[in-house]
Amino acid sequence: MERRTKRFIFAAIILIGAILLPVWGQAPGRDVKLVLVISVDQMRFDYLTRFASLYKGGLRRLLNRGAVFSKAMVHHANTDTGPGHSVILSGRHPSSTGIVADRWFDSSLKKVVQLVEDPKYSALGGQGGGYSPSNVIGTSLGDALKEKSPKSRVVAVSLRDRCAILMAGHRGDAAYWYEGGAGAGNFVTSTYYMRQAPAWLEQWNKQRFADRYAGQLWTRLLPDTRLYEKYAGRDDVEGEWDRRDIRFPHHIRGKPPESRFYDDFRRTPFADEMTLDVALEALKGHELGKDEAPDILAVGFAATDVIGHTYGANSQEVMDQLLKLDQTLEKLFQEVEKSVGLAHTLVVLTSNHGALPLVEVLQEKGIDARRASPADLEAAVQKELGTSFPTVSGLIALFDAPNFYLDEAVMEKHQLRREDVEAAVTKALLSTDLVEAVYTHSQLLRSKQSSDPYVQLFLHSFYQPRSPHLMVRLKRYIYLNDRMGGTGHGSPYDYDRHVPIIFMGTKIKPGKYGSPCGLEDIAPTLARLLGFDYPREPSSRLLSEMIR
Repeated sequence: MERRTKRFIFAAIILIGAILLPVWGQAPGRDVKLVLVISVDQMRFDYLTRFASLYKGGLRRLLNRGAVFSKAMVHHANTDTGPGHSVILSGRHPSSTGIVADRWFDSSLKKVVQLVEDPKYSALGGQGGGYSPSNVIGTSLGDALKEKSPKSRVVAVSLRDRCAILMAGHRGDAAYWYEGGAGAGNFVTSTYYMRQAPAWLEQWNKQRFADRYAGQLWTRLLPDTRLYEKYAGRDDVEGEWDRRDIRFPHHIRGKPPESRFYDDFRRTPFADEMTLDVALEALKGHELGKDEAPDILAVGFAATDVIGHTYGANSQEVMDQLLKLDQTLEKLFQEVEKSVGLAHTLVVLTSNHGALPLVEVLQEKGIDARRASPADLEAAVQKELGTSFPTVSGLIALFDAPNFYLDEAVMEKHQLRREDVEAAVTKALLSTDLVEAVYTHSQLLRSKQSSDPYVQLFLHSFYQPRSPHLMVRLKRYIYLNDRMGGTGHGSPYDYDRHVPIIFMGTKIKPGKYGSPCGLEDIAPTLARLLGFDYPREPSSRLLSEMIR
């Protein structure tokens, strides 16, 4: 009887464990060999819905088989390229990672710091400078995974250095990115990751992938131009790029080995095809997904961003880019199926930020949108400082439109109170009719509760040693830039913050999910699916509703 009771208790323990393990998050990661993280730079959420009926490849696969979060938002104010990418696999806001912008002013060095530049290292595979994640504070999902599973590998590939490096993390095995400039066109890495470029990368660079597109035209994927007019409007919209090359087909300007060619190549869907090619080589070269230890491959597709800046979110060019990205992603999924098996792959697709629609397109819809020059802000500030502090010069250390860094040494020398200088600059900015609000260090350091719904977004972008002393919120639909045409991002408004988040895998319940979420939720949710806990921001959550 006693033996039978013991057997019953033992069986009960096993049964309870089987029930509780998925709840604790241990079971789901057992079969995952590869985590495939896809970042599409400047992909607005509405790109999923506007062209949904036309997708037939990878995006269609994600929409049909993935968990699609329709209310995913970027939860920081400065929607630059770098800050968004710093959140995706760290699960932390820029206020925690320190990546508050693509560049910032270092008051101790008295110079501008580019977020991933690092003179201690040098490029491998090309001629560029050195880069590393040394400016990133704290760890990433990949760092935590490698600590839990030392045999796991973490690799990132992107057209952009900052995207690859920020997603690879501090302990990444490798990050690879495209090198523009004269005589370039290579993908490179850094001595931060390895002593010499891998043989597969050197062999790939010898093929001169970009050069084969010299003289080739970018033409529409679909032959029926009426579809483009239906979904994206007319082709030649005033306000696109240089207001000359705004109609299909498009030439790639310049020719190899001119830097103009390699830079302009990024403005075509061919750039994503090239990124895919390198990513697949990295998949093979690093033998990702080949053993029981789960690996991470992060791929950053950036052509959408360059094309979006050039032609605008409502352009036929962006539409064609998304249709071709749909094909590119399907090729990626097919190759992963062959190499690893999608049944053993956990997929996440997201973006670092959205974009402001073209000003002229908004104006046609009756929306009060405007182009403005950064000089308008700078002139107003300098005039007010000259009036308020007539004997002092050099109070502005850096104008990084639309934000301002103050020279603290000058203020100290002339015994000026920072609050007084901040007040003068704020007064000038608000007088321009371009600025809605200004957030200063003094205000953000004491802001706990506020009726201003944007304060929390600015707090998530605020890291005191690096943030501008005056962080400016322009009025909605203001595009501040000296370029003749095109558009951009960087604001805390919904058009810059509404992005897709899609998970796909055998442990994911497909469907549409309308609960609010953000980029900071991705890393801890992936960790749970891989079977371990990962530190979370107080404002983040686990996307548990989609987990089987």
